[in-house]
Amino acid sequence: MKAKDYENKLIMAASLCFAAAMVVFPAVTESGSKTAIVIWANSIVPILLPFFIFADFIKRVGDPERLPLKVYPFVIAFMSGYPMGAKIAGDLTAGGCFTKEEGRHVLSYSLVTGPAFIIGTVGAFMGNTRAAAAVAAAHYIGALLNGLIYRCPGSKSNKRNLRANAGAGTSPHTQQNSYMESFTASIIAGFKAMAVILAYLILFMIAMELMESLGVFRLLPSEAWSAFAKGIIEMTVGANMIGICNITMGLKTALTAFIISFGGLSVIGQSVSMASGSGLGLGTILQVKLTHGLIAGILAAVFSAFI
Repeated sequence: MKAKDYENKLIMAASLCFAAAMVVFPAVTESGSKTAIVIWANSIVPILLPFFIFADFIKRVGDPERLPLKVYPFVIAFMSGYPMGAKIAGDLTAGGCFTKEEGRHVLSYSLVTGPAFIIGTVGAFMGNTRAAAAVAAAHYIGALLNGLIYRCPGSKSNKRNLRANAGAGTSPHTQQNSYMESFTASIIAGFKAMAVILAYLILFMIAMELMESLGVFRLLPSEAWSAFAKGIIEMTVGANMIGICNITMGLKTALTAFIISFGGLSVIGQSVSMASGSGLGLGTILQVKLTHGLIAGILAAVFSAFI
């Protein structure tokens, strides 16, 4: 049996078990779904939706040959957060601007979250702005170092395949119509991406609530391990739980930096969906986020000595 067949069977078995669990524990399912929707509506849509529309519109009607392609995904991700880096890198790879290896390289340093989330939200969780700044520094420096691991020496991006200037060789009236059509298409694509993110967030929040109700997290040796395990599933919840743990600030900083840089399984699932069709699949994204998390965690442990 091929590896793909095993993967399909595993996914099907997990889906059946998950569906059965939701039937047996309807209250847990409802609680997890409501929590996910609140997080999505209050923290994700207001920040990400405008950038999804903006980035998609530029891709459709802009002249990207004037942009540094290997910098563009990082800049957009820096401004908007997860999983925008995966979407941009995936689109450029699927469009032939990058090879699969180049796409993995760009993804390795572009799949980052925004500083507003780290300094604002995570800083509030930790109750220490300097610790949040250390997490942010570890996150972004770690991304750049992560890019060195996956670099492709001597490769050249094919910028010509990204040209999408809808106004070239058209009348002003046709150009205006093309812009409006492209903008409408970008809005639709943005809301579609938001729906995908919500679905993944609900899925992993329900999974976490089920594990909580079954006492899985109580089997771990301490509250810090429990918080860390939750962060592996969903980073925002994990960062919040680590922030209230009775541990040293240095350990909080290192664990939080790992979780934020790894992104959690929820962000990884969203990223896989955003990069679909590019060849940048689960294995690639999981690998680059794991190394990013490890590098950021080590850097944060060093930086915490200066807090």
